[in-house]
Amino acid sequence: MARKQHLVRKTLLIVGEGDSEEAFLKHLRDLYCSGGAGVAVTVRNAHGKGPENVIDYASRQARIYSYDARTALLDTDIPWTDKLKKEARKAKINMIGSIPCFEGLLLAILGKYPSAQCADCKKAISLLLGVDLTERQSYAKHFPKPVLDAARLKIVELDQLLAVFEGR
Repeated sequence: MARKQHLVRKTLLIVGEGDSEEAFLKHLRDLYCSGGAGVAVTVRNAHGKGPENVIDYASRQARIYSYDARTALLDTDIPWTDKLKKEARKAKINMIGSIPCFEGLLLAILGKYPSAQCADCKKAISLLLGVDLTERQSYAKHFPKPVLDAARLKIVELDQLLAVFEGR
């Protein structure tokens, strides 16, 4: 009798800059990685402090655990230096930017034009949704899979992020 083949899933690390990003990324994992097939995604929170800290945190996590792929979701309000990009390349971390910040990405997904200022984006998303963005359940109502799939056709960053969850 032949031995049963053991399916090895691809492992991914995705690091968000803060609590809201972590909750959203876990929501995406629930939508795009359910059923146990495909990829095993680990979502981590770098707890802010800018893009350098996020890349450093992701790099340290990658050294401790062996992931097949690594991605960091970063705000673009603070410019990414050449040194930062080099460190990310060295650690094989795929950098995806939220323009200008995470809340701006959420507004864009909902079809609203985000402001260039992060403070304005935070205020606008708070007024629009009126939910706690640090709770994973808050995203289920406003960001179901059909909304995300439609928005990914227009938003390159979202498409890149969802492709990571799909294991591409």
